Amino acid sequence: MPFPRFREQGTEQGGRKSSVLGPRPPAFWSYQVSVSPNSGAVLPGGVPRVGGSLGESKAYPPRPRRRSVSSPASAPWVLRLQRWAEGDPNVRLALLVGSQARTDTPADSFSDIDLALFASEPGRILREVDWIAQLGPYWTSHLEENALGTGEERRVLFEDGQDVDFAVFPVEFLASLVTDPRAVAVLRRGFRTLVNKDSLPLSTPRGEPRPSLPSPSEFANLVNDYWFHLVWTAKKLRRGELLTALEANNGCLRAMLVRIVRWHALARGPPGQDVWHGARFFERWADPRATRAFPETVARYDARSIARSLRASRVLLGWLSDELSESLAFPSPIRDRTGLSAYLDGLLNDRGR
Repeated sequence: MPFPRFREQGTEQGGRKSSVLGPRPPAFWSYQVSVSPNSGAVLPGGVPRVGGSLGESKAYPPRPRRRSVSSPASAPWVLRLQRWAEGDPNVRLALLVGSQARTDTPADSFSDIDLALFASEPGRILREVDWIAQLGPYWTSHLEENALGTGEERRVLFEDGQDVDFAVFPVEFLASLVTDPRAVAVLRRGFRTLVNKDSLPLSTPRGEPRPSLPSPSEFANLVNDYWFHLVWTAKKLRRGELLTALEANNGCLRAMLVRIVRWHALARGPPGQDVWHGARFFERWADPRATRAFPETVARYDARSIARSLRASRVLLGWLSDELSESLAFPSPIRDRTGLSAYLDGLLNDRGR
């Protein structure tokens, strides 16, 4: 997938829509394009410069441009995809993004290949499948919503095990893409132009929003949200709705835990460390105590396992929120944690310890 997978989901998990997205930050990519009249592109003759800048205290300094290197195992695949895009007149611009195009945490033998394609007729790539055979025999092909929530992408698993994600956009969408902070965050880590038939000038984003610490109200809301859904999940478990309780525990509660672990890492970890997005490289930036405790918060489809994981989640959330409150000088977000814990224990007592 070429863009981060921590988008808001369209399905309910534990009585709420799962999301680990914080406030949408501003975009910081200076972008300008002009197209010759005979280029065949759909874009107008010029797109005004968009984006902005923040003070040094609010944005990371620009990273130096570095040469992007694909995984040696995937290099033949990248070349094959480049030749396919060059030969298809429908594809006007093809960008290699994600791990295959970055040098910090680059691709390995398990990495997929992420393509952002800008096409005159996106539907031909999304709705038709005959073109896939030009790239090689494949096992599976399916559509799913792209991470920006603007449309669909086609994901293909080829018979050699290589999976390729084709995120397809209309050519005219390029200008608005660079104002989406999720897209900017990915492009900022590196991209490679495979095909640019209309000579559209592209540049690396000049800055990136620094992950921010929560406000007192954001912090209090998340902690209260978490406790509410701990109790909500315990009630589902007590009623015998194991699958609903399991999905809530391993879904929305897990996502909220990751978010608070990220805040904790920003507040108490090394200054300037990269906390990525969603759960990406969680083991690298999370407090080691949190990574050691995390396995106990993941449940199996079993009542006792779910009950144990809910208790473990409560313990993990407790010290994370306590340390965050201390570091940020925030008041305790829960009015009566002792009483709330006792009530939760009462719900879980018959479901194992």
